[in-house]
Amino acid sequence: MLHVFLFILKIIGIILAALLGLLLLILLLLLFVPIRYRGRLRMEGDFEAAAKVTWLLHMVSVPLSFREGVFTGKIKVFGITVKNFAEDEEELKEAAEELFQDTEEAAVEGGEQILKAEEEETADKEETKKSSSEQNGKDEMCLPMRKEDTDRLREDKKPPDSAGKRDSLAVRIWKKIKAFFLKIFGIWEKIRNLKYTFRRFCVKIRKGVQKYRDTKEFLMDERTKKAFSHCMEEGKLLLARLLPKKIQGELRFGMEDPALTGEILGGISIFYPVFKDNVKVYPDFEQSILEGELFVKGGFRLVTAALILWRLWRDKNVLYVYHKLRGRE
Repeated sequence: MLHVFLFILKIIGIILAALLGLLLLILLLLLFVPIRYRGRLRMEGDFEAAAKVTWLLHMVSVPLSFREGVFTGKIKVFGITVKNFAEDEEELKEAAEELFQDTEEAAVEGGEQILKAEEEETADKEETKKSSSEQNGKDEMCLPMRKEDTDRLREDKKPPDSAGKRDSLAVRIWKKIKAFFLKIFGIWEKIRNLKYTFRRFCVKIRKGVQKYRDTKEFLMDERTKKAFSHCMEEGKLLLARLLPKKIQGELRFGMEDPALTGEILGGISIFYPVFKDNVKVYPDFEQSILEGELFVKGGFRLVTAALILWRLWRDKNVLYVYHKLRGRE
């Protein structure tokens, strides 16, 4: 029984060791096998571009192209298409068109229903007004005036007495006094609100000044400067690894304004250390033109990005800046 148990444990250990070895192999492949890319750009009347990203001896490839205003892109694993970006784009367009049509039809139907409901409502109101006016006319014509109504009309025609005049005068005076005090109270409330508004404004100014001082102190701190310098160095290293190793091509360009052509040529000359003599640039100072062809090829390893992140994470100054920024969020 013990031998069987040990044999089972041995098999489990072998399986776990194989799984760990497989995971380690995948990790090493991801880190050290380079991701290669190449691209071609062509401008002769129409704009055309094509690129391809491959990894692990083309086992994983991502071909991309843009021709005649149509974008196509796929993700292939062992030559089998796993993802087609063009189909997803077409599905999104079809879904958007269907949604637009449905909303348009619903809006039209809703508008028609609203118009019908308004017409029916107006017709019902007119009918009820007609019926009520006819009924009131009949009632006035049929019913005689009662004695109580005639007495009330006579009393209403009598002039008001002096007591009524005194009461109405007292009420008017009381209303005027009340309105006067309400105005004073309203002015006092406005003054109080203005005082509170001024206080809030002062608090905001103090907070803004304190935030400005904290930001200035944070930027002028030596740890922040060292962290920024370290990040710039690592960023330059990463950019140098990502830039293409091979660049070839020709470019002919020109603008209607010769001065503008010269300015563009000066801007392109900044990138001369990158492409050197591999890219020929021909400025045209007589006509507006843009033609050329460019080919790039390069690759990079993820281990470079992993080492850069590791060095940044071990830097105390970078961690200080990171925690400071997280605390401000």
